Amino acid sequence: MSIIGHLKRINRKHWFICHACLMQTNHDPVRSLFFQDTPGEDFLGRMMFPCPRCASSNTRSFQQLKEEGSDQALFGLEQVVRKHSRHIFEVKPVKSGKV
Repeated sequence: MSIIGHLKRINRKHWFICHACLMQTNHDPVRSLFFQDTPGEDFLGRMMFPCPRCASSNTRSFQQLKEEGSDQALFGLEQVVRKHSRHIFEVKPVKSGKV
């Protein structure tokens, strides 16, 4: 593996797709993917990673897609991530109404 290839390697645990954003953006993967390296929120014993764009919990990590056997979808999403720079997918969370 080349040096650039090593740097562009994707850690599937930190990359997510939001299905709610995917529907709202007319299936645009660039506006539906996000990178998050912070710990998720524990919800009834299951780790949830809410979308920073819309706060929906209808998200899946690339690792979950791999474990489910969705290799074709995963390949396409990884190509999108490699094609664009990472800062596009590092989204700041939306402000919630909590005080």
